[in-house]
Amino acid sequence: MVVDDTPANLVLMNDLLQERYTVKVASSGARALKIANGDRAPDLILLDIMMPDMDGYEVCRQLKANPKTSGIPIIFLTALTEERDEQLGLELGAVDYITKPIGPAIVLARVQTHLSLKQARDSLEQRNREDKLRFEVAMAQQLELNNLKSTFLSMTTHEFRTPLTSILSAQVLLRHYGERLSQQERDDALENIDGAVHRMTTMLDQVLTIGRADANLLEFRPQTIDLALLCHRLREEALAGHLVPGDDPGERLAMALDLAQTQVHADEKLLRHILGNLLSNAIKYTPSAATATFRVSKEGNELVFEVQDQGIGIPPDDLPRLFGNFHRAGNVGDIPGTGLGLTIVKRAVESHGGSIAVHSDVGVGTRFTIRIPQ
Repeated sequence: MVVDDTPANLVLMNDLLQERYTVKVASSGARALKIANGDRAPDLILLDIMMPDMDGYEVCRQLKANPKTSGIPIIFLTALTEERDEQLGLELGAVDYITKPIGPAIVLARVQTHLSLKQARDSLEQRNREDKLRFEVAMAQQLELNNLKSTFLSMTTHEFRTPLTSILSAQVLLRHYGERLSQQERDDALENIDGAVHRMTTMLDQVLTIGRADANLLEFRPQTIDLALLCHRLREEALAGHLVPGDDPGERLAMALDLAQTQVHADEKLLRHILGNLLSNAIKYTPSAATATFRVSKEGNELVFEVQDQGIGIPPDDLPRLFGNFHRAGNVGDIPGTGLGLTIVKRAVESHGGSIAVHSDVGVGTRFTIRIPQ
């Protein structure tokens, strides 16, 4: 931008610079300030000092006082030749000083030099901002990792104590009183050991899965699978350990498949994480006298999975954090769990490019809806 109250000077400078640069002109200090504060601020300002109403010194002061325009380099153009005039201009923040009458070659050289310096400075500032952002992101990730480690240690200390105690008690019982126990009592003790080991193994597998997901190492290997067969198997696995003799599986977990074609394209291992966790939770939180439901269908180009329980529901305050690491709703009480299952579900759904939605009413139940594109 060229700022001068003499029209002839504006025409001269415009003609000199327009072949190389986009030039804006201002015939007053007020007009110059308005342009500088516009949507597209100039990269360099050539500013006359001797102007009526507002001289170049005042324009420079106001530009340097405004954070939006303070970084714009200013070259003074003036007929003043006293050393103190040049010193004042530089003290106000100008980067250079050209005396009139101007020499075209001098003007072009000074403009090119200061534009190159500004580009270098802008590039350095951009790199500094990017470095700062990367540092802040890295620090946030490290803080999150430290919190995760702390939470994991706290969780494992608490969650592992129960199964370890169960294993220890069962082995002491078998070791010292095995001969006095009936076959059923021995079988019960062994079953307690098996259940405790399974619980600990599940927790470790969940933590490792979360770790792989956080490191972007969660493998996604889709292939053609028989979805109906997989759903039947997952239902049976989810019900195992929850049924007692005489129970009707359909009354604990009802399943409805609405699929014209059971062959689908998906990652079976990740689907097991998704549906296994949701079905297990649905049975765990549904009272034995009620029925959880599992529905599978296809809508357009999407597979739709719905898992509905009739349990305690999820408080509204917990919904935004439901899929966070180790988060458990505030009303779960002493119902066992690690708070990792839903985190894994969400990561596995996202690996498929799908979505997960949850609707819950406290005291009524919770419904999860998974959509996976085909």
